[in-house]
Amino acid sequence: MKLKKPLADLYNEIRIQEESEPLREKREFLQNDITKYLPEEMQSHDIDLNASDIRIFDQGSYKYHTTIKTSVIDRDVAVVIPLDISEHTDPRKIKKYLKNALSHVSTRTVNIKEPCVNVAYYEDGEEWMHIDLPLYAEYQGNLYLARGREFSDTYSWEPADPDGLNDDLCSQINGNDQLRRVIRFIKKWKYEKYKNSTLSHEIPPSIGITYLVCDHFLKVSTDEGDDDLTAIYQVMSNIKNCFTVSYDIYGNIKADITRCLTVKPYSDIFKKMKDSSDTYCVTFYNRLSDAVKNLRDAINVESEHDAGVYVKNVFGDDFIVPPKNVSSASTFSKKEHGFG
Repeated sequence: MKLKKPLADLYNEIRIQEESEPLREKREFLQNDITKYLPEEMQSHDIDLNASDIRIFDQGSYKYHTTIKTSVIDRDVAVVIPLDISEHTDPRKIKKYLKNALSHVSTRTVNIKEPCVNVAYYEDGEEWMHIDLPLYAEYQGNLYLARGREFSDTYSWEPADPDGLNDDLCSQINGNDQLRRVIRFIKKWKYEKYKNSTLSHEIPPSIGITYLVCDHFLKVSTDEGDDDLTAIYQVMSNIKNCFTVSYDIYGNIKADITRCLTVKPYSDIFKKMKDSSDTYCVTFYNRLSDAVKNLRDAINVESEHDAGVYVKNVFGDDFIVPPKNVSSASTFSKKEHGFG
């Protein structure tokens, strides 16, 4: 099976198996401060909130166990509070109260972003970790996400179902080790291609990547075990084929992809990316097409070394190309590959 060991080595290098001590410490401090200071802050604005009524839980890759190592540690932690949104109609104010409750620690930088309150940590002027805190109001049995920047004219309480989203993706990923690996591999590809991006909404959302992989994953295995190279190729090829691509009379390409959430608010995950610039989806499509071509070439060549050169174009320098004397017929003991 081609590139089994190099891909296993890459996977062991990029996956995060458990919460690091610095992240655990910061997360616990934040949760303690939210339950301690947010009720006091809300009370100062004549809003009753008991610490016991606050619900805090993971969202995103830490919940689905699909996190990979990147230059900045990133985590999403939902904060749910009971709130009458018919009375408190401006979510910006409530997000400001959460920001105030967390701003007493000098080692944090707390900002209000459109979908969340962002808590960032810096060392020598460089950000090394941030925790996003989407804030939800629980009202009449439903949850609503506080949307809007601190001084934006656009804001809303958006219907949401973070628990349903967690349940949906966990039900698909848990117990499917190859799917989880493919998600992490494709997130690694995304990180390599977008790690220098700074423009808002230029980067395909991770939740969108995760859903697209789940949609198009097909298990690939042989007598030697799972064939991850072929599985990655098939998924990325199928995602590429989901794009609607057209050309104008001058040969300029236009690319579009849509994937809606299966829970409230049922919105298109890629809408903000598409609304921000017509070029962002084109870049996404072109980079995906390049990856598909490299993976196809890797599958079609004979030698492990040549295949590895193509795969390195997809995953970057962390992928170790086998030496030229390694044959594609080489096999490895199944005992070496205990994927979590």
